Amino acid sequence: MRKQYVFLLAKFTEMRKQSSILTKQYAFLLAESTEMNTRYTEIRKQLSILRKQYVFLLAESTEMRKQSSILRKQYGFLLAQSTEIRKQYSGSRLREVHP
Repeated sequence: MRKQYVFLLAKFTEMRKQSSILTKQYAFLLAESTEMNTRYTEIRKQLSILRKQYVFLLAESTEMRKQSSILRKQYGFLLAQSTEIRKQYSGSRLREVHP
């Protein structure tokens, strides 16, 4: 009976030690989990901001392409006008020199 009591006491002591270790591990893992959740939340916020910035930049890019297209058309029109005016000016100068 005495041997059995000593054996059970040793088992109980070992289980208490293991329980203490597990409690510490749980506290550590809980702290790690909390920190990871905090990081995850921060990353989600940053991702949301980046998505909004991307949408804004995409809209800006689209607007700039439209404006660039308009400016190219205006440039083509002005170039054609300039060429026409130069032709007319050259023709009138030739008539003045060689009547």
